[in-house]
Amino acid sequence: MSFLPPAKSRRWFLWMAIYGTIIWILLGIYRFIYLGQPLDMIILLRLALFAYIVAGILHGFGWLGARLVWFITTLGITIGMLLMFLYTYRDMSGWEDLAGFLTLAVFLVGAFVLGLLVEGIYLLIKRYRRTY
Repeated sequence: MSFLPPAKSRRWFLWMAIYGTIIWILLGIYRFIYLGQPLDMIILLRLALFAYIVAGILHGFGWLGARLVWFITTLGITIGMLLMFLYTYRDMSGWEDLAGFLTLAVFLVGAFVLGLLVEGIYLLIKRYRRTY
């Protein structure tokens, strides 16, 4: 993971802005293009708020040096987004938007928790090797 900025680098803030914008654009495309909902600025701003909060939390951990949390959660968000877009084409009689967003939320939270566990185990192993 040498492509990630070092801990406490200012580049994490640039990455956060780009990451949040990408998530916001993808959520907007899903809501207003794939689902065919009329453009609503309040919903668009709520999607932006959600995207930038997720990016802020995730990149805050990256800034602190938890690169595995960032990497695993990014994989979870990517899988969740792909599944969210795939659920659009299933015939769920109007529940596609809720099923897709819940899928994204489950993968996001699950990957975040998994990333925290992996990062914690990694730090424990690293500390154990230093003391013995």
